Amino acid sequence: MNTQNRQPYTQWQLPPGALARLGKGAITDIQYSPDGTRLAVATYIGVWLYDAHTCTELALLKHAQDQGATSLAFSRDGATLVTGNWDNTISLWDAHTGQRRTTMALRDAEDEVWGFVVSPDGNTLISAGLDGKIRFWDIHTGRLLFEVVGHAYPINALGLSSDGKTLASGCNDFTIKLWDAQTGRHLSTLTGHTHGVMALAFSPNGMNLVSGSRDETLRLWDTATGEQLETFATDIGTVGNLEFSPDGTLLASGSGDQTVRLWNADAGIEQTTLTAHKDGICGISFSPDGKTIASGSGDHTVRFWDLTSGAEKAIIDGHAEWIHSVAFSPDGSRLASGSDDETLRLWDMSTYTESQTFSGHEYLIEDVAFSSDGGILASASQDDRIFLWNIDTGTETAILEHTDIVTALALAPNSTTLASGSEDNTVRLWDIDTGDQLAALTGHTDDVKAVAFSSDGRTLASGSEDGTIRLWNAATGHFLTVLTGHTDAVKTLACSPDDSILASGSSDRTIRLWNLNSCQHIATLIGHTDTVETVAFSPDGRTLISGGDAEDNTIRLWDPITHQHRAIIKSYRVRTLAFSPDGRTFASGSADGTILIWDLATVEATYNSA
Repeated sequence: MNTQNRQPYTQWQLPPGALARLGKGAITDIQYSPDGTRLAVATYIGVWLYDAHTCTELALLKHAQDQGATSLAFSRDGATLVTGNWDNTISLWDAHTGQRRTTMALRDAEDEVWGFVVSPDGNTLISAGLDGKIRFWDIHTGRLLFEVVGHAYPINALGLSSDGKTLASGCNDFTIKLWDAQTGRHLSTLTGHTHGVMALAFSPNGMNLVSGSRDETLRLWDTATGEQLETFATDIGTVGNLEFSPDGTLLASGSGDQTVRLWNADAGIEQTTLTAHKDGICGISFSPDGKTIASGSGDHTVRFWDLTSGAEKAIIDGHAEWIHSVAFSPDGSRLASGSDDETLRLWDMSTYTESQTFSGHEYLIEDVAFSSDGGILASASQDDRIFLWNIDTGTETAILEHTDIVTALALAPNSTTLASGSEDNTVRLWDIDTGDQLAALTGHTDDVKAVAFSSDGRTLASGSEDGTIRLWNAATGHFLTVLTGHTDAVKTLACSPDDSILASGSSDRTIRLWNLNSCQHIATLIGHTDTVETVAFSPDGRTLISGGDAEDNTIRLWDPITHQHRAIIKSYRVRTLAFSPDGRTFASGSADGTILIWDLATVEATYNSA
């Protein structure tokens, strides 16, 4: 397969109006192709196909614009790739061309596909999920053949013997059931786990089955008698991934303790522990020649390991977790982003490539902010700390501490004053040159979720879970007034460039506009159907953009003067928005682990809500 359209992968499968996608989405599953030439990586935005030897991107398969993939499998002849999708459908793809052949939808939209297997002859797909049912599909036509009630609780895992005769299902009811894979007839029930069964793997000869569970054990079963032969290990974290090597001598397990373990499949003895990952394992796959194993993790990487030496051979990066914050540098040449993987990234806006990373935080990064001269970058984290970074040297210049999670940052225009909001209910003012705390502003009765300076730097606004907005004198820290009207938490704030309007977004699903001079409520913008997570003004003040959370999944454009709704973009769980300094583009960061760069003029022409 040639690289998709021969464009940089940042331009693949973009929605109308988007110029680039930064990041590739968090990993949910991985699988080698049967010939070992490609690695498929399921993510929050779709499936990436990589050259398994060079680690270069070959294609991005997207079922729908905002729908990711939860799981995947190749047919044994390598001709078909099957993906389970977030919208509770299963898609069949031509694994060589990347073209989607068909999509199979569950009859109940509330059902979810949590796993599937493909029969050895490539004719039948067997899926299971949230409703406890096991479904049998004709893989060529996408027609549902029949279904059986497998369990009374969600099915987390399926396994199929190599001869295609025996199916295993693992469930939250702590049981494993064996089925005739042709007829769906129940054969036996295996009991012994004390928590939900999360992973299953048949030995290549089909005589044994291994199961992994939330009870942190691996168990070996005789498939003919149903007898539990051995418990491999305990206290290794939830085992969510299992796979036998092609020759059956090794068993690989991946768990929440960030490790991949290789076991002697006959003796049940741990042989090797692979420990470079920094987050839980979400997928493992042996190469068909048995020389390499690949592992995907929540640390945004896929790693390739040499099975003889245990050494790491190669790495695929860029699959970050949720993006919580983005900010443009004052000259617009760079974009900073903070995410769940504890890493602060800088992106070059001329090439849309990652140019610099900063590591030091111990938990996810909640917010980022540039100083007015672009020389200092501040990052706030759930580790209760703010890091100040020198952009030129890439080193930290100071660490500032709250007594609880730091949720919001704002740097005053043309000033060295940094404001921070925290779940310790305070707003603090800092001097970024000295690192000194200038003031601690108290008055909110719950977590402070947002802070914003007026464009002249004289006024500071803070928004809280207590539903109020407080205005402060930024120079003295003196309390000025409180704005009330929201009926739930205030999550985001932004001041218009001329300081005439303060916009606030809330968990009450509204945006309220306030006159920053008179402190009077101007208007309430209604349209979002879930929490308004983020708002931002364009540099000319003519456009207000807002982003909504899980049940909303939109970016909305508003006229802040007429209060008219101008455009709606469907986009998955928007966490953060920022305009470029020239106002021509804006960036949106999402819970899918990606950042989209949008052209404002194209967006307005394409998504006009009139």
